[in-house]
Amino acid sequence: MSKDENFKNKEKQATDDRERLANSSRDNDEENINQNVAEKMIDEEFKNKELPEDDKSDTDTFEEGNKLEKLDEKNNDINGSSVRIFQSLDLKPKHLGLTRTLLLAMFAALIGTGAQFGYALGVMNAPSELIKIYINEIYIKRYNSTISPYHQDILYSTAISVVALGGMFGGLSAISLSNRFGRKTSLLLNNFPVIIGSILMVLSKNIASFEVFIVGRILIGFSAGFGATVGPIYVNEIAPLRVRGSLGACFQLFIAFAVLLAQILGLDIILGRQHLWNYLFAIPIIFSVLQCTLLIFTHETPTFLLQKKRRRAATRALKWFRREKSDDDIQEEIHAMEADVRNVQTNATKVSIRDLWSKPLLRKCILILTMTHIAQHFTGSCVIFFFGDIILTRANLKMEYASYAMLSNGIAYLAAAISLIFIVDKIGRRSLLLYGLIGTAATSCVIGVTIFKSRN
Repeated sequence: MSKDENFKNKEKQATDDRERLANSSRDNDEENINQNVAEKMIDEEFKNKELPEDDKSDTDTFEEGNKLEKLDEKNNDINGSSVRIFQSLDLKPKHLGLTRTLLLAMFAALIGTGAQFGYALGVMNAPSELIKIYINEIYIKRYNSTISPYHQDILYSTAISVVALGGMFGGLSAISLSNRFGRKTSLLLNNFPVIIGSILMVLSKNIASFEVFIVGRILIGFSAGFGATVGPIYVNEIAPLRVRGSLGACFQLFIAFAVLLAQILGLDIILGRQHLWNYLFAIPIIFSVLQCTLLIFTHETPTFLLQKKRRRAATRALKWFRREKSDDDIQEEIHAMEADVRNVQTNATKVSIRDLWSKPLLRKCILILTMTHIAQHFTGSCVIFFFGDIILTRANLKMEYASYAMLSNGIAYLAAAISLIFIVDKIGRRSLLLYGLIGTAATSCVIGVTIFKSRN
């Protein structure tokens, strides 16, 4: 009798287990069905819906997408956190997207940012002695006496270093202004300080005012710092994902080109003469005019337009950049961009200065960023660009040959920038940075040993 009871109990327990498994499977099926329905609704919303007639309906489309995504909020919870990740489509582009319109927009953005930055770095080097003579002439006119070489160097170094002061203010204001007015409009507005600063530096010789020259350098520095922030943002937001690193490296290419151009124009056979050196500082006006002319024919970045909930304008801009006739491909990329925008807007948090050092992850990021920039400046690149001729002259090279010797530096910089475009996406940013720092350390040791042996 006990055996029958045991058998019945086991049979009852097995029946209960089967019922629990069936109920659990039914709940999972219902949950998966709800998730699939939500995903289908999202795809139909962004793929099949016709474009609205005006930008007002773009806002409705954007908000409807947000409501549909909220249906999936519980399934998107990662490790128990409250962060919601919106999944973008797995895009497999048929080509790299290097169209003529994309290259035109990239050139328009970088000729007034990267080129301005590089020219501001290299233009003061070649005419250094002429600028010092100009300082002495102003001092004689004002005080009827000559200025000491020490104070000459101080004023010349001040004129060089204030470009970094202007660049700091330009970089700090770039993000807020570009988020408010847009990337394209910000690039256009950035040309005003360039033009004003260039005119002041050109006229400073005629009005015998070195203070005006310094003010012009500050304005040029502001524009360079502003452009060094907004220019790469514009390029990254219009570039296809597969070549984003290569197009981003073009900023360094334009810097290297402008540095070499400044070195060439500063030669004594071109503009590096007593009566022509001040016209060296008029070249940035050409960059600004060229940028303004080309930007008229380009569009705002689709990412910024989506941030402003202008989906129709973003679609039109992306079509222009990609030169793509297929609406399906454009809508897929727009959908991916919208997912990125929602991730930023949904998961954005305010971070204070205290949080940067109190939270371990943020503190680690700040330390990496700081050490990267410190290592870059300890390579001595800015010193070479600013004082290369003076360094070579004090190394017993004749002044008339120093400017020509510096051309080798500009050519090597340009060659490295060109090669960077083709290898940055293959080798990686971290590896290239480490290789560059190791190479710089090795060559610095060779230079140090050479100087030590030459003194002995």
